[in-house]
Amino acid sequence: MIPRTPVRVFALAFAVLFFVAACGGPAAPTASPSPSGPVSYEGWPPAASYELIPIPVSSELVVGPNRLLVNLIDNANEPIAAEDRPVTFRLFDLAQDDATAKSETDATYMPTIEGRPGLYRAQVEFDRAGDWGLEAVTTEPDGSQRTGRMIFAVRESGSTPGIGDPAPASDTPTAATDAEVAAISTDDDPDADFYRLSIADALEADQPFVVVFATPAFCRTATCGPTLDVVKAVADFHKDRINFVHVEPYELEAVDGGLQPVLSDQNLPISVPATNEWGLPTEPYVFVVDAAGNISAKFEGIAAADELEAALESVAGDG
Repeated sequence: MIPRTPVRVFALAFAVLFFVAACGGPAAPTASPSPSGPVSYEGWPPAASYELIPIPVSSELVVGPNRLLVNLIDNANEPIAAEDRPVTFRLFDLAQDDATAKSETDATYMPTIEGRPGLYRAQVEFDRAGDWGLEAVTTEPDGSQRTGRMIFAVRESGSTPGIGDPAPASDTPTAATDAEVAAISTDDDPDADFYRLSIADALEADQPFVVVFATPAFCRTATCGPTLDVVKAVADFHKDRINFVHVEPYELEAVDGGLQPVLSDQNLPISVPATNEWGLPTEPYVFVVDAAGNISAKFEGIAAADELEAALESVAGDG
């Protein structure tokens, strides 16, 4: 078993930095670092500037299929994502050809937290690691268009299980009563069915399941509660065929009648073994696992009901 260690602070801070921008905070519009060091590409930042800046929020972009989350800001660092602003993503393999798009897809607007700007999402695929470019083209309500570009890095593989990989058989806490649920969950309106099984139990059941790593009370991205609420709402229509497991990603202890995170000597929350076994770079994270025990879909950050529903339907007949 992987020893208990402090949560991957650098990766968490990296993800939080971009999500602060997504929610309207002051994040600098800079590109992800190149895996091979600084390289200049003609027509791309920092050599070229644009009035529109697309910032990938996803902290784990790897070779293969990916769910790409993007924050869109203007050159005054103001979020401009809106439901009535269509956006097209064009992806460039910069090392291969920095002038010709490798793929193009229409992005979907996705609300995040009530009262805060949303994000854009798209299912994309990268065929190799290295520097990639994202070009976002928006259509304004008046019909005019704006374009922005950003460079980001794609890795060979990530720390979390990939699509098709076996799900780690983590021994996570379970509960049979309301009092036991309250001792292991910071959800203020928990669904008891989410605590009947551990991840290991769910794998042994030979039935599709969903695991949600989220801490509504102590979430660093402020999206754990909303994400868990979305999963609970969708779960109501699938519990007869799919199991659901909620896991708090940090160690908790009872303090003055409530739960508080256990802190390390550096005053940081300590990840539970399952967080390390699943290689989480941030929270929340949602995984859909098929009846064979393999990862069918995964969602970093907030998930929308429609995309989660589609992922569940794809495995619902496996149980």
